[in-house]
Amino acid sequence: MSFLESKDVRIYYEVYGDGEPVVLLNGIFMSTASWLFQRNHLVKLGYRIVLHDMRGQWNSSKPEDERQYSLEAHAEDLKTLLDYLGLKKVHLVGTSYGGEVAMLFAVKYREYVNDLTIITSVSEIHEDLRLTATRWLKGALSLDVEKFVLSWVSDVYSERFICKHGVGLVSRLIDTFSRGFSLTSAAYLIKSFLKLLDTPLTPMLKKIEVPALVISAEEDRVKPPKYSKIIVREIPKSTYVEIREAGHAVILEKPDVINYLVTGFIYSNPITTG
Repeated sequence: MSFLESKDVRIYYEVYGDGEPVVLLNGIFMSTASWLFQRNHLVKLGYRIVLHDMRGQWNSSKPEDERQYSLEAHAEDLKTLLDYLGLKKVHLVGTSYGGEVAMLFAVKYREYVNDLTIITSVSEIHEDLRLTATRWLKGALSLDVEKFVLSWVSDVYSERFICKHGVGLVSRLIDTFSRGFSLTSAAYLIKSFLKLLDTPLTPMLKKIEVPALVISAEEDRVKPPKYSKIIVREIPKSTYVEIREAGHAVILEKPDVINYLVTGFIYSNPITTG
């Protein structure tokens, strides 16, 4: 297992393959393993894949002070990781919270970003999403894994995905989140996300000058397509794609479609030096 220090926080990271670097950024409840389908696909195509657990997630440090959790802190940790690995320019891909970190990073550190892919993310929070995130926060604060999983499972996955995977889905998720996952840190991460209520990213997005692919999911009940449409209106060089018959966890529900879209986009935006 590989770690680096970022402002007294240990960040767990993984690197696979060679070639142009592609950085994949987790959603709040995700881990590096959540990107398995994308990682394997891109490595086979000759890309170098960089993954990490953000502070508060799985194998990385989980600060006890909630003030250490913010989009800004996660963006700084990402810069530290890229500097540590000697990566000057990357294809940056983020889903959900990872997409929000990616957008902020692209504003603050334009020189590192060759192109940007944003999957089921938001740049601002409306009342529907505030209520959903508040319910998740209550689930995390209960410190009861079952209550926590039940607070979000039917939001994150589409009805068809839940029906396909049967009654065992919840049991498997409870088992997974009972091992190495901090509910307290999850609450801090949700609170970090909710800061977008007061400080939305939307006014900053016109500063993103790189090509951007914005992907939404038709059946996303957490961050529905209306949020992605706001993002694509604001980023000058952006392209919008909506994936049908998929929920918020589209990278798991439709991995082949995501792989097709991401691969085509980064292939059409090669990293050039000099």
